[in-house]
Amino acid sequence: MEGITIGKNIIWSIVTVCVMLLLNWGVAVLFSGMFIEYSLFVGVVVVGIIRFMNSTGGIGSTSIRMNTQAQTGIKIDEEKQTFNPSVAFYTAIGYTVVALVITAFYYKDYFIN
Repeated sequence: MEGITIGKNIIWSIVTVCVMLLLNWGVAVLFSGMFIEYSLFVGVVVVGIIRFMNSTGGIGSTSIRMNTQAQTGIKIDEEKQTFNPSVAFYTAIGYTVVALVITAFYYKDYFIN
């Protein structure tokens, strides 16, 4: 069973990197820029989206809970805010860190001078 879990994690990591690369390419083409210029931005945005989608008890949950209470008049208990990181989240963080290092190296002359 553990082999299946590892295989699924590898597949999700590959899918996450491919989606991030496609998003990065799309943003670069859309804004007529270089791929490297948008890689850090795409990484941070994807990490934020995954973080928001994998958490409970946040702004989205509170909004839905309050709306439901207003419509039904039934009090719904507040959820404790939790976050369950996934393989995609860790992969996106890795992509972002690599993008940061490559961007810093690419623009080192700009930062130093």
